[in-house]
Amino acid sequence: MLPFFKKKEQPKTDAEMLAQAFEEVDSQQKRRDTRKKRSVLWRKYADPRILIVVGIVAIVFIADGVRRENMEFYATVSELTGVGAVMLSASEAQEPLALEQRIADGGAVTTGTNCFVSLDFPDGSVVTLGPSSQLVVELLEYNRGGMWRGRAFTLNAGHMWARVSEKFGQQSRCKVHTPSSVAAVRGTRFYMFYDPNRSETTVSCNDGVVAVDGFRGRSATVAGGGATSVAYGAEPSGVGAMDNQTRQSFAQPAMNQEIEPDSWMKRTTMKLTSILDLPLSILGIGKSSWAVGAADFARKNAAIEAMRKINNGIVGYSTYPEFVDPYTLRELDFEPDEALQILKNFDGRSLVKYQRSGQGFVMYARARDNARSPIMLTAMGPEWITEDEMPGL
Repeated sequence: MLPFFKKKEQPKTDAEMLAQAFEEVDSQQKRRDTRKKRSVLWRKYADPRILIVVGIVAIVFIADGVRRENMEFYATVSELTGVGAVMLSASEAQEPLALEQRIADGGAVTTGTNCFVSLDFPDGSVVTLGPSSQLVVELLEYNRGGMWRGRAFTLNAGHMWARVSEKFGQQSRCKVHTPSSVAAVRGTRFYMFYDPNRSETTVSCNDGVVAVDGFRGRSATVAGGGATSVAYGAEPSGVGAMDNQTRQSFAQPAMNQEIEPDSWMKRTTMKLTSILDLPLSILGIGKSSWAVGAADFARKNAAIEAMRKINNGIVGYSTYPEFVDPYTLRELDFEPDEALQILKNFDGRSLVKYQRSGQGFVMYARARDNARSPIMLTAMGPEWITEDEMPGL
């Protein structure tokens, strides 16, 4: 409508003007009341003393979670009869076994002729060694962001019983290596005996399932009540029934103690640190710093470089070795320290598998990154592969 056709507003009466003024005053008062209420609420809930208390509680919860995570990197001597010796880590001297000792990566336990010792883990898992046994704790690992565990042991002689707790974790991996075999377990009770005079391993499963692999050939799956044996350089023998003496040995208290559920405090604090994994990792707080992208990328690169070193060692042979010990690489003639420096770049501190393939070979491993990325090595060099291409165990 054109301006000159616009209808002129009629002048308001005194009563209308007065009513409008009251409405404006009332509206302004409501706005002031709203702002006042918000101010009061803010002062109430943002009181510095309350914020300080909340901050202290958060710090206490985070500190408790980090403390619990750090315990995942140790095995604790919980029961002991007789005399034995222990190295608490790879860099420490041997000393007498004693209760409450904490054993870290690289630590080793040697039992005397009448010695039994039990090692406890924070998730309720337990390892018991019998007389004249030698066990090396190869790896104890905990991933804060993924809340998964990695454990690896080497039984160089004697008897070992183990119970892997149901709380160990679906994404977690536990492997026990002997000089002739590798056993992969999860949520089960099992027994292993290694005879160094015969270079032979016996594996018995009380309940659950144990995957057993020699250094070549097929693997064996041993279910509850079953047993198998593996000689050096051979594949597992057929699976038979566990003998009665071994079955009765699982009656020992350490294998049957009730596993208590985690307290609400433990569940809460460890979940909190898992959520805060990135900032805690950036700050370098705790042993579980995994999630920083640069560190993850570096771990993958280190694994590829380690595979190249292995490849350089293999291609120097006129014929490729028939089998390779995934925990020592001794068939490749690396010096022990050099082999350890190579293997520490892989998940579980070991290869997954080596196989002769016609005139060539194929080797599998996983990087120590957050995703435990699978790698394959052939004479053409290392390459990343998919989970579907990885062998079991």
